[in-house]
Amino acid sequence: MRHSGTKAASVLSGTEAKSRRVREQLCPPCIAERKSRRSSKQVCATLLIGALLLAPSLLSGQAPSAQEAAPSTVAPAAQPQREHTLLFVGDVMLSRGVGAKMKAENDWAYPYRKILDTLRTADLTIGNLECPVSDGGKNQYHLYSFRADPRALTGLKEASFDIVSLANNHIYDWGAPALLDTLRRAREAGMQTLGAGGNDLEAHYPLVVDLDGVRLAFLAYVNVVPKEAAAGPDRPGVAWLDADRALGDIRFARQLADVVVVLPHWGVEYAKLPSHEQIELAHRMVEAGADLVIGTHPHVVQPLEPYRGRWIAYSLGNFVFDQKPGATREGLMLKVTLQGKQVAALLMMPITINQTFQPQLATAEKTGGNQTQRRRPHPAQ
Repeated sequence: MRHSGTKAASVLSGTEAKSRRVREQLCPPCIAERKSRRSSKQVCATLLIGALLLAPSLLSGQAPSAQEAAPSTVAPAAQPQREHTLLFVGDVMLSRGVGAKMKAENDWAYPYRKILDTLRTADLTIGNLECPVSDGGKNQYHLYSFRADPRALTGLKEASFDIVSLANNHIYDWGAPALLDTLRRAREAGMQTLGAGGNDLEAHYPLVVDLDGVRLAFLAYVNVVPKEAAAGPDRPGVAWLDADRALGDIRFARQLADVVVVLPHWGVEYAKLPSHEQIELAHRMVEAGADLVIGTHPHVVQPLEPYRGRWIAYSLGNFVFDQKPGATREGLMLKVTLQGKQVAALLMMPITINQTFQPQLATAEKTGGNQTQRRRPHPAQ
């Protein structure tokens, strides 16, 4: 800054010298009297400035126009807001029949082969990983105990999954060691995790992702037994869905991000509608600052609800699973379009799961086609 001041001073000195020579040519009497009559110098300088301003018009024989005399102000063109897309899918279970099929095909991305192109269109693809992916741990002998081959993570990554929630009732099927191993392996494979951790602070802390300057915060919870899977101050586990704590987490995340997404693993299996308690809690989540509430666990699709200009999807159903009943072989992908720092639209993309556990886009004849929902203005905006 000091150097720039010196440079400016030298430029001004050159300008003054040039102005002095011009004044001497245009107004010699004034120069002769400048020491004795200060006011004459001021008048002459004013005339000189006027002459310089009028020179182009006088030479052309035209008077200056009002547009030439007045400075023009041009409003900057509005920059279009960049769009980003998020793709949410339901439960992804890679053990039991699904695991056996991948191993038989020697293809760890086999479940996604019929829908890869769709998965790869999104800026972020997010799913619920409904099993530990590990070769460690000890079977907890739950009603159903899942554990997938670690090589299954390479398939998830090939399918362009970016974020997996571990807040579910099966991630603890082989205990804390398998859970921690899943966290480590998923991150090493290039995916981000949420909803579980080495203690309850890690499990509850929001995952914040930056998409070209748009900050998104993700939170995930589960309230389906076993309760012993809940993380403690010094115990690995999942983020248990306690309403008061979750609402506090959402308010905290709201301060960190432009868009807040909550992923609860909740509800009653095979129920077609959410409970009154779920609806009330989902509404409170929106009131606390959630832009999207997207649920899993029932293994069937449940309704989508607009609330205060935000969106609640109570259950997306299954995405990759080996269950037999017909309704469990139908699911929903939710494609969310962000425009700038707001949710602009949601596209509901129904899927069906075939006999070899592969999801594919459902036919229009069966579903009536994809449906787009536009964002409604929030009352506070």
